[in-house]
Amino acid sequence: MHFVNGANRLPAAILRSPVTWGSIASLAFYAAIHSGTLHGAFVTRYFGSHPVEYVATSAFFVGLAALMMKLIEAVRQLLLVGNPLLEEPPVGGQGLEDCQHLLDELDSLPPMEKNTLLVHRVRAGIEHVVRNRTADELEDELKYLADLDAERAHENYGLVRLIIWAIPILGFLGTVVGITLAIANLSPEALETSLPEVTAGLGVAFDTTAMALGLSIVLMFAQFLANHFEQRLLAVVDHRTGDELLGRFAKSAPQEHPELASVRGMADAVIHATERLVERQAELWKTTIDAAHEQWSHLSGSTGKQLENSLSAALDHGLQAASETLSVGAERLTASQAEHWERMQKQLTAAAEASATQQQELARHGAMLADVIQATGQVVSLEDALNRNLSALSGSHNFEETLLSLSAAIHLLNGRLGQTGLEKPHIEIDRSPREGKAA
Repeated sequence: MHFVNGANRLPAAILRSPVTWGSIASLAFYAAIHSGTLHGAFVTRYFGSHPVEYVATSAFFVGLAALMMKLIEAVRQLLLVGNPLLEEPPVGGQGLEDCQHLLDELDSLPPMEKNTLLVHRVRAGIEHVVRNRTADELEDELKYLADLDAERAHENYGLVRLIIWAIPILGFLGTVVGITLAIANLSPEALETSLPEVTAGLGVAFDTTAMALGLSIVLMFAQFLANHFEQRLLAVVDHRTGDELLGRFAKSAPQEHPELASVRGMADAVIHATERLVERQAELWKTTIDAAHEQWSHLSGSTGKQLENSLSAALDHGLQAASETLSVGAERLTASQAEHWERMQKQLTAAAEASATQQQELARHGAMLADVIQATGQVVSLEDALNRNLSALSGSHNFEETLLSLSAAIHLLNGRLGQTGLEKPHIEIDRSPREGKAA
């Protein structure tokens, strides 16, 4: 996490660095010179004729960028320093318990106003009151903070002071180099031919010194202007910080003993710590209860889901088993019905065959009965014929022989009727005429 924050702060630090903007300005300046946008003997002579001039000019742009950034920041904060930061204190002053509310008010400011020297100073004063649990030494603390900001502002000009000191040194270095070149090119034997080279070397020496001194003077005036606005900003911040904080908090009673005040402060600190501890414990309890409630909800949901899945699986298994049982029962019932219908079909077939056999027997008995009836009719006709013949033969002399023949015929007829199983008809032979005749 710290590595990520450092990686995010690195581009911002590069953009806020005066070296970055000074290098960009120097590159743009020399690009304009070499491209012909800035041309002239003066520019070429004092800025582009020797490497020392390049270095001094680049250092000048870095220092100028630092001063311009400080001047712009001071002017920006001067424009914002008049805005009110905190609400008006109540009559009698505010208590120590209101410090957190005041810090929250500072945090709610827009980012442009929050990142100012005034807001940092006011925040440091409120934190001092919170830390010491009293506002008795707030005025001394504000003076100490003002001194720290003044020292910090003076230290921030270290790079500019170094550049203002280094540019003349670079000019003198160019002077030394130029004089060295002039002396090296000086030849007593050929004084007239070496004189232009000597003059050129001396020109480089004096030009670099003049250019360096001129750039140093410009930077010194720019430093004065930036320092003036920054000192004015510090003065306004001191005044506004006093207006915002001095008299806002209720101080301890003057007649109170210092040791008693210290004890009171420790007691207030203990009370405040106890209150914070109680609040923290309540938050922990609330967090624990919420976590337990969430866990219970999750557990209830998971248990209900598991129960639902178990019931669904059990119902599916039961329905499947019932379906299989019904299927087996249906198959068994179908097989039983098939066997029952097959038995009934066989019985009906047997009954039909028996009925056909009985019908054949009835037909045979009917035919036999018809034959019997026909034979009976023939027997009756024969009986009548016999009775007539007996009547006719009753007066004849051979009656005995005829009677024997007739008895034989009757016996023969009875034999045939006995074979049919029917009731034998009764044949009566009338002997009355014979007996009369015999008499």
